Amino acid sequence: MMLVIDEDIVNPLSMLFPFVLGVYYYQFMLSTRQLELELNTIYALSLFIASYIVGVLFILLNKKGILKHKINSHRVTSVLMIDVFFMFGLIIFLVECTLTGGFPFFIALIHKVNVYEDMYYVPILHYFVMLTALFPSIYYSVYKSGRISRLKLITVVLMSVFVLLNIMSRQIFILSIVFMFFTFAKVNKINTNKYIIKVAIFASCMFLLLGFVRIQSINNSVSQLDYLKAYADVPSKRDVNTFDVTYNLYTSQNLVTLNDMVDSIDNAGFGYGKYLTQNFLKTFKYDQAFNIEYLSQYDSFTRLGTIVADPYLDFGLAGVIVFGFLYGFLNSICFLKLKHSDSIRYTYFWAVLCYIMLMSVFTNFYNVLFSWLVFLFIYFITLKAKSKA
Repeated sequence: MMLVIDEDIVNPLSMLFPFVLGVYYYQFMLSTRQLELELNTIYALSLFIASYIVGVLFILLNKKGILKHKINSHRVTSVLMIDVFFMFGLIIFLVECTLTGGFPFFIALIHKVNVYEDMYYVPILHYFVMLTALFPSIYYSVYKSGRISRLKLITVVLMSVFVLLNIMSRQIFILSIVFMFFTFAKVNKINTNKYIIKVAIFASCMFLLLGFVRIQSINNSVSQLDYLKAYADVPSKRDVNTFDVTYNLYTSQNLVTLNDMVDSIDNAGFGYGKYLTQNFLKTFKYDQAFNIEYLSQYDSFTRLGTIVADPYLDFGLAGVIVFGFLYGFLNSICFLKLKHSDSIRYTYFWAVLCYIMLMSVFTNFYNVLFSWLVFLFIYFITLKAKSKA
């Protein structure tokens, strides 16, 4: 179906594949934590997948209506502005490392201590450090337009990789890889089909590598596979490899959390919007100002309840259907504008949306403040537009 709808392997429909694969993987019951899913959970998963597909098909099968309008062409506005953001992020990063006691990646790798739990993040300003994930892609696009030197590009990339390693967040590292993948393909006008498998393998290796460093910092007396088995409650005698356990741990087991939320919210009562906006309300303390109560068991971001959790917690199966359709609808519009223009803005927007869908087996990154800060940042640095007929 993905290839019939569009010749590009990476399209709005294929972005749902990691989520579907996670649901499929649940049946193998690798972990003793996994239980038979409740009927409402099965309904929620099925309806989300179906409504997302309908949202995608609704746009892609009627794309002439989208493409008949002019699509603006965007480029990065000011190199100086990018330099300022990049340097500010580096300064905050160095402050955090000073307060942590050194560079976390190397502390964990060399001294085998659990520094990940003790890392210090400057509130709010840490988002500027996380934005480092975008700069290799942004500077690469600027370099290809002839506005910076090769030496500056290499310097920025090396510094960014150093920062990303020391953040020790696998999700942010994957974000950087996704951004570079689409930027490279766009500015060099190449088909993403040629490189998608290589990029997927590289991203998986980096995910496992960073996970290995974090695990070794916690306990270096057992192998990575044995530690993962114990951590994920997979019987030690079960014949599985590191990929099996890791994929099960970060996908299928999140459905256990979703199942628990779905089962309990029916008695507690739906949130009618408060869970979909939870990350924003808590960040700006609106929950305290308006006495909005949140139970920790319904914190889908911390507990990793997949992309389905918040729509269900707020509106039940109706919310799952509406937001599933909406996500497919919006992703498809952005995809078409990316594919039929040379706009770097839509390239970056599409990269964010792909990242959100890749993370859908973890949590709902549509509801995370950082995702919207990235959208805002991209819009801000690509203000100048040139109409294209």
